[in-house]
Amino acid sequence: MARRRPVRLWLVPIPLVIVALLVVRGGTRPHWSTLRAGVEFVTLRGDPWCRSGSSEIAVLRLDPTRVRLRVLHYTREPDRTPLSIVEWQRRTGALGVFNAGQYYPDLSYMGLLVCDGERVSGRLHPQFKGALVASPRGGGLDAHVLDLDRQPLDPAAPGWREVAQSFMLFDGKGAPRIRKTDQVANRTVVAEDTHGRLVVITSEGGYTLWDFARLLQKGPLGLTHAMAMDGGYEAELCVSAGRFHYASFGRWDGKSDTHGAPGASVPLPAVVAVFGE
Repeated sequence: MARRRPVRLWLVPIPLVIVALLVVRGGTRPHWSTLRAGVEFVTLRGDPWCRSGSSEIAVLRLDPTRVRLRVLHYTREPDRTPLSIVEWQRRTGALGVFNAGQYYPDLSYMGLLVCDGERVSGRLHPQFKGALVASPRGGGLDAHVLDLDRQPLDPAAPGWREVAQSFMLFDGKGAPRIRKTDQVANRTVVAEDTHGRLVVITSEGGYTLWDFARLLQKGPLGLTHAMAMDGGYEAELCVSAGRFHYASFGRWDGKSDTHGAPGASVPLPAVVAVFGE
């Protein structure tokens, strides 16, 4: 059997793309590439915490007052069909798209999911204590990662037009909110930093949740608290802004970086899309 390894797919010729690479070492500052106003990108290396595949980690940093986040679910699309991450990006034209959280085998969402003010999944998951929220019902642009132990949501009236519930990775006091296990997978995490910016993080290789939390807390991103979305094949990110294109499809089987990699065709029932002003 071919060894599983991640894919990072460049969708335009590499000379047209400038990506800052950084080994995560104490005190080193990332060299961000500004893609649009309020949208920055960098890749970091997660050595020595990576357990499998590429150690590189893609980071999309967002100013929540200059971008709009939308939670999308396949049941609200015309064809009612789950799409791959690339298909979601092409359909929406979004600057960035990432997986929205965990779901059951029948594709129903685990936890509260609100799309443009409509409750697609109306029940809070009792063990998921994190929520990505955006677009306050009173109007304007804003988005946050909420720790539901500190800022509870009323599922009947959450106060936000976009909500995706999942589980906390670490809280505002730095305490881990996950168990220490040996389960290795690709990871997607959404966090806030000390300036109130949203930080979307997707690994190209496999990490345990415990190690990934340590890596992010020790790294140079200045994160205050973080929640984890789904892992494995579903840990995906697609970014497209002008000449810059990036995609990570999680784990895959094969020897080359191709659109035919299994991870590239995984249907995602729910995603979060990022749009400019």
